[in-house]
Amino acid sequence: MHIVGTARRRDTLPAGTFHLAVACILFDERGNVLVQQRSLHKLSHPGAWELGAGGSALRGEDGPAAATREVQEEMQLAVSVPRTAMFARDFYSTWIEEWFVVQSTIALADVHMQVSEVAQVKLLTLADARKLLTAAGINGQVARLDAAAALLGLS
Repeated sequence: MHIVGTARRRDTLPAGTFHLAVACILFDERGNVLVQQRSLHKLSHPGAWELGAGGSALRGEDGPAAATREVQEEMQLAVSVPRTAMFARDFYSTWIEEWFVVQSTIALADVHMQVSEVAQVKLLTLADARKLLTAAGINGQVARLDAAAALLGLS
C-alpha cells in the first residue's frame, strides 16, 4: 500500500486509487460476539445490525491503528488490534476493506456507544448473532462472523 494523499468522503478518487476502510469483530472471553445496530441516521444501512466497529482510516493510519481507533470511538473500549488479527482483505471499486478479529474481556457495562454511529449493542452467542444478522443484518455479515469465529477456534 502506498499513501498518495488525503481525500474527503465526498471526493471522487482517481482511477486505481483506493481509500482504506476497516472493521473489527470483538468476542468476549466466553466466545460471545459484540454486535451493533447502526444509527438510524446513517446514510447507508440505517438501523441494520452489523459486527463490531469500523470505518475509514485517517491520514497516516494503517489498518490495525484505524481499527483500534474505531473501536475506541464507537464503543469506548480500549482494545489493541494487532496486524496478526487481520483475517480478510477485500477490494472494491474505490476502497480496500481490512477485517480484524479480537477476543478480549468485554462487558456490556463497559461499552459506551457513539450515538451518531451506533443505536444499540448486544453481546450474543454465535447462534443468536447468526439469527439476528440473518434477519436484520447487512449482507455478508454471517459469513464474516463464521470466518472470525473459526480463526479463534470458536465455531
